Amino acid sequence: MQKTDHSGYTEGALLTKSLADFFTTKFLALTTAPFFITLFVSLVFLYYLSGEFFDMLSVAAQVSQNPDAASAQNELAQFAKEYPIISAILGSFIFKAIAGTLFYVIGGGFAVLVSVILAVVIIGFFTPYIVAEVQKRHYPNIERRATVPISDYLIFLLKQFGLFLLFFFASLPFYFIPVINIVAMNAPFYFLFHTLLTRDVAGEILDKEEQKIVFKSAKWRIATTTFILYLLSLIPAVGILGQVFFVIVLAHQFFQEAARVRKSQLETTIIEPEVLPR
Repeated sequence: MQKTDHSGYTEGALLTKSLADFFTTKFLALTTAPFFITLFVSLVFLYYLSGEFFDMLSVAAQVSQNPDAASAQNELAQFAKEYPIISAILGSFIFKAIAGTLFYVIGGGFAVLVSVILAVVIIGFFTPYIVAEVQKRHYPNIERRATVPISDYLIFLLKQFGLFLLFFFASLPFYFIPVINIVAMNAPFYFLFHTLLTRDVAGEILDKEEQKIVFKSAKWRIATTTFILYLLSLIPAVGILGQVFFVIVLAHQFFQEAARVRKSQLETTIIEPEVLPR
C-alpha cells in the first residue's frame, strides 16, 4: 500500500499512476457507459443541426429555380422569394460545396468542444464510484468528507453555465482574429471543463473549508493538471473515452492535497509544552 503523505507530487507522477489505474478491467469497463451516452447525444445534436442547415440551402435552391413552388407559410421560403439573388447564391452547387465543407470543419470543431463538456457532465454521475475506487486502491487512510448538498450543487451548475455563456458570447468578436481566435474559442470551454471537473472530484473528497484552502494554495497546480487534461480532450475520441481517466487523475491529486492540508492542520493543533516559571 502506498503512503498517504503525497505533498511533493508532480503532474508526471499523477499521470503515470492514473494510467496504471485506468488500464485495469474495472475502469476500462466503466469507460464504455459515458462513452456511448456522449457519442449518441453528440451525433443526434450534430445530425439535427446539419439537417436544419441543409434544409435551408435546399429551400433556397428550390425558390431560385421556381419562385412559385415555395409555400407562403414557410419563413425561409418567403425570405428566399423576397431576395432572389441571395437565394440563387445560396442554392448554387459551388456555395453548397463551400458551405458544407466549412460547416463540417467548423461545426466539427465545435462538436468536439461540446462533446467534451457533455462528457464532463455525464461523467459527474460516475464520479462518486471512481473516487471511491481510487481511495480503496491507494488512500484507505484518507477520509472522504463530501458534504455538498445536491441543491447547492445544482445552483453551482446553473451559475457556471451562466458564466460560460457570458464568457462565450464575449469571446465571439475575437473569432475573426488569426491565432487569437484559437484562444478565444477554447477559453470558455476550458473554463467550464476545469470548473465542473474540479468541483465534482473535490466535492467527493474535501469538506467546504478544505476546498477553500486547497483551491487557494494549490490553484496553479490544479490548473496545470486540468489544462493538460483539456489539451488531451481535444484529440478526437479522447475527449469522450478519457473522462474516466481524467477523474482518476484529479482524484489522485485531491487525495494528495487532502493529505497535505490535514497534515498541516494537525501540526498546527499540537500544543506546545508550557514553559515553567523560574
